Parts: sequence; C-alpha cells; structure tokens
Amino acid sequence: MSTSATEIEAPTDPGTTAEPGVVDSIERTEFIRREHLGTAGPISAVPDEATIARWRADYPRWRGRHWTYTAGNDGVLLRLRPVNVARAARRRPA
Repeated sequence: MSTSATEIEAPTDPGTTAEPGVVDSIERTEFIRREHLGTAGPISAVPDEATIARWRADYPRWRGRHWTYTAGNDGVLLRLRPVNVARAARRRPA
C-alpha cells in the first residue's frame, strides 16, 4: 500500500501509535476506504480465534469489531492490528 508524498498521516492512524496496548480509532470513511482496498474489515473475517483473544487481552479499550493492516516501522511490512471505527455522529431532531 503506497502513500503519496502529499498525504498527511492522521494522528489516530494505527500505524503511528508508539504506545503498546493503545488501540486507535479511524473515521468511518477511512475504514470504508480501507475495507474496499482489502486492508480492513469486520472481526468476523479473522478466522484465528487465538489472535482475537490476544487482542482482547492486550487492548482492553478495543470494541472488538474491526481490524486493519498497518505499515510496520520499515514501511514495507504490513501488520494486522485491531482498530476502533469512530461512531457516526448522532443528530438531534430539530
């Protein structure tokens, strides 16, 4: 997955998180884009129950619904990680 030189990384992008145990959030539109590209999806697409159980233990703030691939430190290797997708803003009736 290549990024253009003008693209700015979002501060909540899982690839930029340095702290272990911190699960990041991405906007729903970003999740939909990644899902379309095959680099994100629902947790039901991960067949390895041991991975899901480890994520639940390692990332207590993870909602347990989505995953994404993120670039490793070298920018080449992709890593499978849990991710929270920002909830849609609720609009109050006028």
